[in-house]
Amino acid sequence: MHDACRREIEDLHAFFEDWFAGRPARDGEAFGRVEAALAEGFQLVGPDGVRHVRDELLAGLRAAHGTRAGGFRIWTRAARSRPLAEGLHLAVYEEWQELAGVERGRLSTALFREREDGPNGVEWLHVHETWLPDAAKAAPM
Repeated sequence: MHDACRREIEDLHAFFEDWFAGRPARDGEAFGRVEAALAEGFQLVGPDGVRHVRDELLAGLRAAHGTRAGGFRIWTRAARSRPLAEGLHLAVYEEWQELAGVERGRLSTALFREREDGPNGVEWLHVHETWLPDAAKAAPM
């Protein structure tokens, strides 16, 4: 399940980069990828400490299509995970974003559940993000 979680982390963030850049069509088929990935009851606690529930997050993502066209990148690194219980994995990874030449990183902790029909065979249950200090950019991984 570790490989499935790592692939899902990479694939979903690649989708985010494309979505914010406006590369996929703004239709239900393209957006269905993120809807299928986030479990009912999904919550995200952003690095600012604000909690977002699934429907609110999906609405915000829909509205953000194409809002960062040109000069925006998003990537992940250092993903690792461990099993918590049958079918549950806890993953920790770094998410990095670059906008207008400025990089900013966050440490993300994500809870995944195995789901056969989910993207990469898993679904996201919960994510909690924390800003990384600027010094972390220079630290070897």
